[in-house]
Amino acid sequence: MPSPRFQVVPSTYLVVLRQAPDQPGPRTEVLLQLRRGTGYMDGWWACGAAGHVEAGESFLQTATREAAEELGIEVHLDDLEPVSVLHRHVAISTPLEERIDVFVRPRRWTGEPALQEPDKAADLRWWPLDALPERTVPHEAQVLTALAEAHELGERVPPLMTRGFDQTLTLVVAVGENGAIGRDGGLPWHLPADLKHFKDTTMGGTMVMGRRTFESFGRPLPGRRHVVLTSDRDWLPGGQVDPCDREAGPRFPEVLVARTWAEALLMAGDGEVFVVGGAGVFADALPHADRLVVSEVHQAPQDADTFFPEIGPDWREISRRPADGFEVVEYRRG
Repeated sequence: MPSPRFQVVPSTYLVVLRQAPDQPGPRTEVLLQLRRGTGYMDGWWACGAAGHVEAGESFLQTATREAAEELGIEVHLDDLEPVSVLHRHVAISTPLEERIDVFVRPRRWTGEPALQEPDKAADLRWWPLDALPERTVPHEAQVLTALAEAHELGERVPPLMTRGFDQTLTLVVAVGENGAIGRDGGLPWHLPADLKHFKDTTMGGTMVMGRRTFESFGRPLPGRRHVVLTSDRDWLPGGQVDPCDREAGPRFPEVLVARTWAEALLMAGDGEVFVVGGAGVFADALPHADRLVVSEVHQAPQDADTFFPEIGPDWREISRRPADGFEVVEYRRG
């Protein structure tokens, strides 16, 4: 049965470039703004101007409108040239996250770029195109990095790129015989062999987790990227500074904070993403997951307060191996 049709959301991004002044050799710079107060990717650097294509607008008309609204500069349609088109998706998708992003650059403009919407941006500055800030919005960084590489090699930017279509979700969880997974914010058992199994499974990867799960670790786990999903807009890991404080920077650079699944999976990128708890995060991810790695613990703690959702008949067991106090069972969908 074919997949249902859906609509994509079109957006335009204005890539404003210049040659760096007072440099001994040519170096291209790109104008970026530091997002804040938008509810999406706040504390991350983004293209100087961008926005959804409104009804009756072309991609180019959106670029000229956003240039005026966000930067206070005038750009003529004839002065815009295409950079690339990015088609993107995330594994837990909503209609708003099926995106077509068109990147264009102005050959020239009138006026001096300046922030016009200070409630939506904390800073505006020129950055070397080949040395973007670490926290540049991931899909925008993908296009800007390709542009920098093309400049260096004297080649063209790929006209069409994709992001998120190779993203998969793997849930990694230890479950008791009664479905228990937690008690008082921690595990209801102590199984060193399972902790080692968890480390071996997730090492080198990206983990998505809820705030309480991260706090139960006590600190970031070595060798892994952490994406913490929380609706608490005031929470920052370990007393991390305000993400819009560009001078101080993040306390834990390996820990990213997402307010929505769309943010979390955009940060995670393509490839296998490990979802590691807690119960609400597991419940959200399970219908969209591709693989389950379940430690079936030979205990049924009666004082547990957190439980794993039922694994339905659409999951197929493909392997099982015994361990000390538990069994590791892998499931695949279908």
